[in-house]
Amino acid sequence: MKRDERARIRRREMLAAYYETLLDEGLQGASVARIARRIDVPPSLLIHYFGTKEQMTIELVDYLLERFHDSFVVSLEGVDDPLERLRAVVDALFSVEYHQLLDDRAFYALFYVSLTHPTVRRAFARVYEESLAIVEETLLECMDNGLIPEDDAHELAVTLKALEEGYAFLIGGGADEEAKAEIGSALRKRALQLLGLPADI
Repeated sequence: MKRDERARIRRREMLAAYYETLLDEGLQGASVARIARRIDVPPSLLIHYFGTKEQMTIELVDYLLERFHDSFVVSLEGVDDPLERLRAVVDALFSVEYHQLLDDRAFYALFYVSLTHPTVRRAFARVYEESLAIVEETLLECMDNGLIPEDDAHELAVTLKALEEGYAFLIGGGADEEAKAEIGSALRKRALQLLGLPADI
C-alpha cells in the first residue's frame, strides 16, 4: 500500500473516531485528547494530520458528505429509469432511514459551528448542495423525457428540499416512529402532487 493511501485511510479512521466521540461527548467534550484516546494514539498524531481541531471539523463535514454519497447517491446510480429514480429520491427525502444517514447530534453540532466559522459553513453547505443537485438533475431528466410537467427545475428542487428540511426538523428530538412515518407519508404525497404525479406511483 502506498504512503498516500495509508495516510488517507488513517485520516478516515481519525474522522470516524471524531464522529463517534462527538456523538458520545457532544461538541465541547470531543477534545483532541478524547478523540485520540478512542483510537489509542497520541493527540500529537491528530495535530500532525490535521493541524487544528477546526481543520478536523471541516474535514469531518467532508467525511460525512462522503458517507452520505456512499449511502444515498450510489443507491440511485443503478436506477436507469428517470421516473423510477425520481420516485426513489422523493421516497428517500421523506423517509426516516434517509434522515438517519447523518445523526442529528452530529448534524446540529456541526450546524452550530457553521454559524460562526465561514470555512465550516462552506464545507457544511456542500451536504445540502449535493442533495439539491441530485434532486434538480433528476427533475430535469424527467422533464426532458416528458415524464412530468415542464417547470422551473431549480425552484422545484428547492421547494422539495425545503419540505424535506421541515420534515427533518419535525421528526427530530423524540417524535415516535408512527408519527414520523405519518408525517413523511403526508409530505411525500404533497411532493408528488407538486410534481404532477399521482401519490401511488
